[in-house]
Amino acid sequence: MFPAISTIALLALTAATTTSDAQPIPNPGEIKVFKDWSVGCDNGGDCQAISLVDDARGGFKEWGGPISIVRTAGADDMLKIRVLLQVTGIEGYQLVVDGKVIRTGPMAEGEYPIEIVGQDAKKVAAAIARGRKLEVQAPNGDSLTKISLSGSTAALRYIDQQQKRARTSTALIAKGRRTFRPIKTEIPVVAVNQWTSAQRIPATTEIVDLVENSPCKDDRFGVVEDQIFPLGQKDDRYRALILISCGSGAYNFSSAAYIGEIKGDEKKGASWAFRPATYDLKPTWGGEDRPPLLVNAHWEENRQILSSFAKGRGIGDCGNAESFIWDGETFRLIEASGMQECRGAYEWITTWRAKYQDAKELATQTVAQDESNNQ
Repeated sequence: MFPAISTIALLALTAATTTSDAQPIPNPGEIKVFKDWSVGCDNGGDCQAISLVDDARGGFKEWGGPISIVRTAGADDMLKIRVLLQVTGIEGYQLVVDGKVIRTGPMAEGEYPIEIVGQDAKKVAAAIARGRKLEVQAPNGDSLTKISLSGSTAALRYIDQQQKRARTSTALIAKGRRTFRPIKTEIPVVAVNQWTSAQRIPATTEIVDLVENSPCKDDRFGVVEDQIFPLGQKDDRYRALILISCGSGAYNFSSAAYIGEIKGDEKKGASWAFRPATYDLKPTWGGEDRPPLLVNAHWEENRQILSSFAKGRGIGDCGNAESFIWDGETFRLIEASGMQECRGAYEWITTWRAKYQDAKELATQTVAQDESNNQ
């Protein structure tokens, strides 16, 4: 077991509003792998399938980037096929499946120089499902990326199943005559009760005391950097977020988050007390006998959003990312994405998303909606 924080008081902070009891419970979707394709859906029913490097045939030697198929679950029924490439000086492209050109078009600027939507995307998706190998070529025939289509049919069939499209005319694979009824899933809303902006933070000596009595003490080596951010003021109480450096590697830097609180004037003997930050769903890293860890943590002070971005390896083609909103007491998950396979998929699959709103505004809207429904 790690040593307890003996010289620093641990706060038992209770929820500030009754809305905390009604907060959404995060349940990120599962990511599956079918041969050379990865696929997953989020809590709103939107799904994404991404191609992976075929390690058995050429691997990264023929790889210029993945192809991604995104489909929404709602009535808008958006289908989008994108190719993530880093190319310059090439004005057009052609998609070739098993030696046959199935699509040509101009290159666009930006992260996704190739983007196909609507009925054109459905035609390309059908060709992908039937094929064995896809190649993206420049107009002169030069290869930009080669993609295995092994597993693409299973990945698209999985999307059909998750979105309840199987046996309907809207299915990409499992087509039928049934009527498609779009999934009616509302994205959850997190109620936040953040305090009034203030700049008061603990003194350096108090942070040193916190670090020396934390489980991270023995994991700090090399250059370490702790970060302190104000969390606001309520009456005569002040809070702060402290990110303690808790180990590092070549491309991942771990931090443990603590919440500090003080009431009163330090000149009159008041002192900061600290507790480990709490989460409605713990970040991916960290064990049972220590605070959960954030990796490559980022704090967005204006919105009070804390993010973690853990790379499975340096090139960033696998790992997991999470963003949490501070609701006034707890960090609540509003976005999660990941990629299990380290096989060239630089774009990760979203598995959870939520909105957030001021608790008082949300309560007012809820009451107004209930009154409207009862009329």
